[in-house]
Amino acid sequence: MAHAIEAVVFDVDGTLYEQSGLRRAMLLRLIRAYAFHPLQGRKASRVIGAYRRAQEELRFCTSADPAQQQAAVAAGRAGVSTEECERIATRWLHHEPLRVLARYRRADLVETLGELRANGIRLGVVSDYPADDKLAALGIRQFFDVVVSAQDPDVGAFKPNPRGLQVCLARLGVRAEHALYVGDRPETDAAAARSSQVGCVIIGSRPRVVTTDHVSITAVRQLLAECTRS
Repeated sequence: MAHAIEAVVFDVDGTLYEQSGLRRAMLLRLIRAYAFHPLQGRKASRVIGAYRRAQEELRFCTSADPAQQQAAVAAGRAGVSTEECERIATRWLHHEPLRVLARYRRADLVETLGELRANGIRLGVVSDYPADDKLAALGIRQFFDVVVSAQDPDVGAFKPNPRGLQVCLARLGVRAEHALYVGDRPETDAAAARSSQVGCVIIGSRPRVVTTDHVSITAVRQLLAECTRS
């Protein structure tokens, strides 16, 4: 028997905005920033790459401070101090993207979030990184009741660890069978939802396909139909 959906929880990166477009824009900004300092530019690129790879390596680890652990691993791989790694990653992966993020917001996102709220559905976010600034830059922070990240003291793990999603649902006061989790990566988002016994929707390029652990859609607006099907 289908359960009525009372809450929809979203991933952020790649889900609420087009990540490939943002990364291309950030690469151009990085090239321009270091046009007259190519050695510094190569170091920044090396650190960014190492930082992203470190996250993937640590996905199945738990830590009191996942961000610090990630920076330490990335710094060792990139041959810089942890402090310099944090400085570069903070600038290019957290602060600089905020300047252009709104350009890459998914089509119909604001309208869809508004309709979900109008239908009495509570909204939350579970992200691997603190998300309030990104949500504000996207112009959608006001729609969300709860925002959770891997850095929260009661989470301490990147997805696919289900802890973040479980914490978010507890804060929303919604049981797993009455929730949907929306992400862009089956191997992390759908896996976290499956471990939490939560239905999952993956936004990507595939037309609607139903698998054992998620439904694929191509546009945010299709979420409205998925909420009525669940």
